[in-house]
Amino acid sequence: MQYIVTKKEMQAIDAYTMDKIGIPSAVLMERAALSVVEEIERLNVSHGRVLIVVEGGNNGGDGLAVGRILLERGYKVDIYYIGGFEKVSQGFQQQWSILHHMGVRFRKTIPNKEYAVIVDGIFGVGLSREVQGVQKKAIEAMNHMDAIKVAIDIPSGIDATTGEVLGTAFYADYTVTFGLKKLGMFFLDGIDACGTVICKPIGFPAQALAHVKPMIYAYDNSDLDKLPKRVNNSNKGTYGRVAVIAGSKNMSGAAFLCSKAAYSTGAGLVKIYTHESNRTILQSQLPEAVMMTYDDYEGALACIEDALQWATVIVVGPGLGVDTVSERMLYELLMNAEVPMVVDADALNILSNNIELLRTSSVQIIMTPHMKEMSRLIQRPVEEIAKNRFAIAREFAKKMQVTLVLKDAKSIATNGGQQTYMNLAGNNGMSTGGSGDVLAGIIAGMLAGGLTLADAARMGTYVHCCAGDLAAERKGNYAMLASDIISYIGEVMRHE
Repeated sequence: MQYIVTKKEMQAIDAYTMDKIGIPSAVLMERAALSVVEEIERLNVSHGRVLIVVEGGNNGGDGLAVGRILLERGYKVDIYYIGGFEKVSQGFQQQWSILHHMGVRFRKTIPNKEYAVIVDGIFGVGLSREVQGVQKKAIEAMNHMDAIKVAIDIPSGIDATTGEVLGTAFYADYTVTFGLKKLGMFFLDGIDACGTVICKPIGFPAQALAHVKPMIYAYDNSDLDKLPKRVNNSNKGTYGRVAVIAGSKNMSGAAFLCSKAAYSTGAGLVKIYTHESNRTILQSQLPEAVMMTYDDYEGALACIEDALQWATVIVVGPGLGVDTVSERMLYELLMNAEVPMVVDADALNILSNNIELLRTSSVQIIMTPHMKEMSRLIQRPVEEIAKNRFAIAREFAKKMQVTLVLKDAKSIATNGGQQTYMNLAGNNGMSTGGSGDVLAGIIAGMLAGGLTLADAARMGTYVHCCAGDLAAERKGNYAMLASDIISYIGEVMRHE
């Protein structure tokens, strides 16, 4: 597990490390600079010239220390000090003094030279105002230069909490960040501005994290130990019975993807409840699945009655359609189910017209809306949700007493508690039709394996995206399909 921090949390960790633990700022700055130099040296540009652009804060102090170390190692380095601050930080002053005594001269403008690497040391995580004046001109000039671009801690101009551009921003190929990844690196413009994020330890102690208690965390491969356990003395009933209520007339794809994903995640039995027109194709695509179909109102209700008696986990919504039949099916499930339920896709669209159904239901529910579905559920613009996603998601989950997976480029999961899970795996190749149906099936499989709602939401989201990363690696982001994600679930879950 790893924590993701906001601007205020990172500043609090930094302050606690120095003021309470007693690690001097100069020590942290030196470690930070060494970590940046280590990554620059990996670029194999020892014969190229390096430009470092700094301002008078601690981020600039890191940049000066980077320049000093590179000079000591034989690199050709130019340092441009913008000088737009009225007052410089103590750390910057100390690094400037060292370079002054070494005889290093600072550039008064960005030189008209070719550079192999440009290092951004202008603003750090503390930036809260819009970038203007000479700093803005410097950042824009750096962006137009042809070189490998490296940002120190976070690209200048990116809000470390929201990912918004504050006036203008440096667009890096690599961002070397210290101690913990910052929340703004994963949202809005922060995603593209950061390039590849490399997180380097520089000595923030565990006590500082325990004191600050960051509110957002993510999984890494070590968390795959939390997968549902399988035992030797078992049979298909040991690993749950998943009812997939999905698909509509001549629309079988979502039901197939969801059901196969549930099986691929370890569910013992999967039973598909769908329109009769889908029977033949689904039986040929997924012969392992049991099936019950309907072609009229009474048949649909009979399917729901059967699912309520048979299932240990229910998925409802993928490709279901929105009409009087599907509305009644969902109503019966919400009023009568006694097992956990994953509510996805069209079931969410039905709820958006009658959200009070959730208040009257006592079912344990995981809801999996994407941003537009969430917008319809709460009647608020997508843009507003994007800027306040954590607070809005926690508020909704707590108010409706559900576990919420809010899907986006970086999905989050919450049951309304203070800490919120954020998924860092995944890639843009997963932005393809059917990917959400696969996720619903994976989460259902996790529930069938015995995980709690919160654990199934987190682990399901993580496994889904790890499988997506393998699919992208093997097939490419352009060519991968939702079914390819399913193909790699087993490889992810075969964790040792």
